Amino acid sequence: MAKLLNLKEKGLGGEILRFIVTGGIATIIDFLVSYLVASFLPDSIGVWKEVIYTAAGFAVSLVANYILSVVWVYKNVDENVNPKSAKNILLFIALSVIGLGIGIAIMIGFRALDDAAIHSSFEGWLDFITKGKEFSFKAFGWAVLFFGFKTLVVLVWNYLSRKKLIFKSKDESSSN
Repeated sequence: MAKLLNLKEKGLGGEILRFIVTGGIATIIDFLVSYLVASFLPDSIGVWKEVIYTAAGFAVSLVANYILSVVWVYKNVDENVNPKSAKNILLFIALSVIGLGIGIAIMIGFRALDDAAIHSSFEGWLDFITKGKEFSFKAFGWAVLFFGFKTLVVLVWNYLSRKKLIFKSKDESSSN
């Protein structure tokens, strides 16, 4: 267990732990940027609201995630694999955009669920700051739950796709 918790370890356990910590940092950035942007967007733009606020959070967190992935997360990368190459940067972005699409689809689904059954107005949980409304624990709770689920699904996608296609270890590179 102690070895699993070693953030400096080159093995898979340390890598997964560093990936989760990095994901946590990126998630906080994504969450704050997303809902800050959402709080300024009118509901009248419909589904574009989810697209815009989810993409804004994604874009800011993507930059932080890439930098941390290259310099800290993946320590056991085959030296023949250059994660900083233009090809791998574009692949990182493309895989992340697929994750963004998954995230947007999930948030659109949650908005439909909220509109049909829950009625929490989770997207406006920051309205107490931006619009002077009373803080809603219900909206905040649903926002955290929905965002957390979306983040978990996209986290699994991101780790598996990046590990398989970009940050291959020597063992993985030689088996292909």
